[in-house]
Amino acid sequence: MARKNLNDRRAAARRELEEAQAKFAKLQNETAARIGKLAVRTGLIDFDPSDDEIRSAFEGIIAKKKEENVP
Repeated sequence: MARKNLNDRRAAARRELEEAQAKFAKLQNETAARIGKLAVRTGLIDFDPSDDEIRSAFEGIIAKKKEENVP
């Protein structure tokens, strides 16, 4: 079987990269939707927190999880 030329290999690699980027974007959107649904279910939207307050809360959760995972 003949080896593909450089242009064909580059095109295939570009397609793979675009597919991976699309898959990653889809996963990010699914995660965002999940977090948004949790915010609605828990009543967070009733308090109308600022983006900074939400970011700070998420950072607190992340810090706590990191501490739990330290051996």
